[in-house]
Amino acid sequence: MTPTTEPAAHLVMPESVGVWFPHFLGPGGADRTVVLGEAPAVDVGVVRDALSRIGSRRVVLHSGHDTLGRDRTLARALAGSGFQPTAQSARATRIGLDKRLMKEFFDACGCPGLPWTTGDRLPGVAGDPLVVIKARHGTQSRGTVLTRLSDRAPAPGEIAELYADGVEYSMVVFRDGERVVTLPPIWKGPTSTALVPPWRRLRLCPYEPTDPALERRLRDDSRALAVSAGAVGLIEIEYLVTADGAARVLEINPRISGTMRLAAMATGLPIFALYDDHTVSGDVAATGHAAEVPYRGDPVCDPAGGVFATSRLTVVADDPSRALDKLRRCAGARAIPTAAAA
Repeated sequence: MTPTTEPAAHLVMPESVGVWFPHFLGPGGADRTVVLGEAPAVDVGVVRDALSRIGSRRVVLHSGHDTLGRDRTLARALAGSGFQPTAQSARATRIGLDKRLMKEFFDACGCPGLPWTTGDRLPGVAGDPLVVIKARHGTQSRGTVLTRLSDRAPAPGEIAELYADGVEYSMVVFRDGERVVTLPPIWKGPTSTALVPPWRRLRLCPYEPTDPALERRLRDDSRALAVSAGAVGLIEIEYLVTADGAARVLEINPRISGTMRLAAMATGLPIFALYDDHTVSGDVAATGHAAEVPYRGDPVCDPAGGVFATSRLTVVADDPSRALDKLRRCAGARAIPTAAAA
């Protein structure tokens, strides 16, 4: 991406993200945002007309998991109409959409992960291990099953990954050519055999007990993975930290994720302005403490009060205890009680 003074227009695919997206884009965010949704196809003419009304030839496509492929086609069509689109790279898109390719990518990069297989044996693992079976092309824990490998080997279109106890983290990374920005680690809590997905748990950024050496490893590793994947713009990388202190990479999500709002609130950074603001680079530190839990209720966008709510309720305060107190006050009876582990 070549630096320019012309602010980009932004095409946002997940509708729930479109509710809060403009507040993290900087001045005039709402006037430069078009929410497209996640239908299998879009009318390119309608998109061109919407972008022409904004008046910017530069356009950034912010994909959801189900639109990564569609959006690359849309980006090519926009380029053919004289726009300058920024979309996720073909390499990162392939990795993000196929968990087998993703695991092979991690192995090729020499990144420590959990043993995995598409057959009935786990390489290097003795006995009858407990495994998590995942849909090869799935997302958000769809089709996830915990089982003994002897009871259920992965079917075609699935992979099996060794189950391990540990604590999950996410890293949000922005890449623009040689410029790479890392945001603080997001704590997503411990794994369990109940397979409660991270988006149904309490999440914190930053997590005060995090070892500075672990944070350094997560930042360095996620930066290297973003570069190796050829990522363009914002991505999320998920990790499991086991009892031995090893940080094992789980997944790379080259798309919009809910953890981006949490990291943006913790740092005070208008995260989507990174596509226009070329002055931010390297490690971005937290300036506040953000916390969130699942949420049921009407959307809330209160940037002055440090509260946003869609399918997650996210708040920010100046210290961890105040953040958790604020979260409890704002959640009331509308949060999912079993997920609010604060």
